[in-house]
Amino acid sequence: MSRREDELIDRAFELQGQGEFEESLEILEELPDDRGDRWVLACEALLELGRIEEADEARARVRELAGPDDPNALWVEGKVRLAEWRLDEARAALERLDIEDEGPPLLEELALLADLDGDADRAHALLVRAHRLDSEGRAKPLRLSSEEFEVIVRSAAGELPPHFQAAFEQVAVVIDPMPTAELVGAPESGHAPDLLGLCLGLPFSERDSGTSGEMPLTIFLFQRNLERIARDRAELEEEIRVTLYHELGHALGFDEEGVDEMGLG
Repeated sequence: MSRREDELIDRAFELQGQGEFEESLEILEELPDDRGDRWVLACEALLELGRIEEADEARARVRELAGPDDPNALWVEGKVRLAEWRLDEARAALERLDIEDEGPPLLEELALLADLDGDADRAHALLVRAHRLDSEGRAKPLRLSSEEFEVIVRSAAGELPPHFQAAFEQVAVVIDPMPTAELVGAPESGHAPDLLGLCLGLPFSERDSGTSGEMPLTIFLFQRNLERIARDRAELEEEIRVTLYHELGHALGFDEEGVDEMGLG
């Protein structure tokens, strides 16, 4: 391994930390095919970009180069299977890793799996443990009652522009702890298990008297995932506001590109 290769790996890792996943992949293309950490980082970036099939190809390269029992191979196996909603396989891979070696990132993935299993107590305990191991880098995890969360949702909705507030009053807003594969149409839909919100039903612009039999336009907010990404209550309210903004954009007829152009991505 050359010094230049190591510098490229460091740069690709740094770019991913800045959310520049496409740029990171471009850097990784300069590395030789037989370097395993290239494919680990590529897998991570591709997952962030929602390119699951390509991420699975990178996972296979890690497994080929390092062997099925290597920690890196187990890590990307768990991450890809989780993105595919193959939860039992994800859990089997991640639970073989050593928490003492992997630390908070592993605890956070296991917490997500616990929440998907409906075990919020275990998920919260795992996130508390991650915080204790890295109290500077990770905030103490939030855990609100459904009533407290609903109050924040109402407060966040009140900060939206008037036409979005009007739309909010016309849709059903459902607060669920977590998404399910059945609800979000995964894996075909491409929605990840850490999805924050979802709008289902025909948008207002496509509804007329002939669509009375359609399901009500419904926005789902996934409480545990929203709590997971917020450092405190103020940040949680902001995340909820942004998620409502995004999903109401869909209710008003904007596609993903449209909501991104409006700054609602």
